[in-house]
Amino acid sequence: MRSDMAKVVTEAPRRGHANSSKKWGRRLRKDEYELDDYGPARASTARRRQYSDPKDFSDLLGPLRRYLRKQVGRPWDKVWSEITQTLDSRSLTGQHIFDHIRWEVEREAWIGDDGRLFHKRRWGAIELVDGLYVHPVTGLVGCKLERRFPFRGGLFLAAQAALRAFGLQVAGAEDIRRYRVDGMRVWERRDCGWFIHTYRAVPEQLIRVLTRSDGRDVAIYSTPYRERVATKQASKKEIRDALPLLQRDAS
Repeated sequence: MRSDMAKVVTEAPRRGHANSSKKWGRRLRKDEYELDDYGPARASTARRRQYSDPKDFSDLLGPLRRYLRKQVGRPWDKVWSEITQTLDSRSLTGQHIFDHIRWEVEREAWIGDDGRLFHKRRWGAIELVDGLYVHPVTGLVGCKLERRFPFRGGLFLAAQAALRAFGLQVAGAEDIRRYRVDGMRVWERRDCGWFIHTYRAVPEQLIRVLTRSDGRDVAIYSTPYRERVATKQASKKEIRDALPLLQRDAS
């Protein structure tokens, strides 16, 4: 661990550092407090009472997290020894870094009956371990990727891009379900049945040649695209042969 880790993490500019300070603690006027109330005679200097957008801490945790990630596979006892030799737990900044390390690394994990790692939250819930942890048997630092929910719109975007290559613009899931892409053919569902659009690839073609001021010729080519060459209604045999494709949800 770098020797100035405590300064790197805690001495970043605070959020709202450009806000002007109003902590001047002026004396209150007589009309601002009752003489027999025995309340404060001066305005409060607490930053949250002076303005609605106060300054606040903004820890820079990136260097600390990168250091901990690099310790994966090492014994936690050795890692903790290096940390304690670098940081002073007697200082406020050092103790603050130790708190962040305890939050980043799960040190009290255990192995369940199914072989998975669990840990207990403060409110009593038991959850699977995510992120950095200390293996309960080997004592090595491990890392488990956080559970991420799959993006539900991935299939829709892929189908939309495939249809856009044929010049078909679709905006919603209902429009997507009307089409199925099969190589250079596109199936379209209509009220009277399935229709097959056959396309061919049109390569780029030379449009014109421009002559630059230095005498060099620059060729201008068109963009390759797919052109529809035929459309017909699908027969019963074609529908039976393509049934797995047509029954697939395209969105």
